[in-house]
Amino acid sequence: MSPDELREDVELAIVDFIKERLDIGEITEERAEQISQRALDILRPGMGFEALYKAIASLDDTMPELSVVVLPYVRDYENNVTQGALSTVRELIRQGQYDAAAKLGAKAAKSEVELEWSGSAKSGKGE
Repeated sequence: MSPDELREDVELAIVDFIKERLDIGEITEERAEQISQRALDILRPGMGFEALYKAIASLDDTMPELSVVVLPYVRDYENNVTQGALSTVRELIRQGQYDAAAKLGAKAAKSEVELEWSGSAKSGKGE
């Protein structure tokens, strides 16, 4: 999956979320527009995985109702990237490569790990 495909997946999950919430009267048309605009402002075509994951994680900063959409992607990042980096850090330490382990650990903590897609996030629907 490319970053743009992931972005499109997130956007689709947000559209589904908005439609569902409008149908049950949980949000207003005005709030739906605000959510849509925030998503369009933050999720831009051409973003790399690192920037995209940071953007996804920030979607619910001012719109907490989006946490049901954001959480599966954040979990996926944690499971596939952060835990993978942690395993590599452990292996580097076992090999005595302390500088490399420290650098990778610092990057992982700052969410600056070089990413290649290996996960498959799902929207919060039906969970």
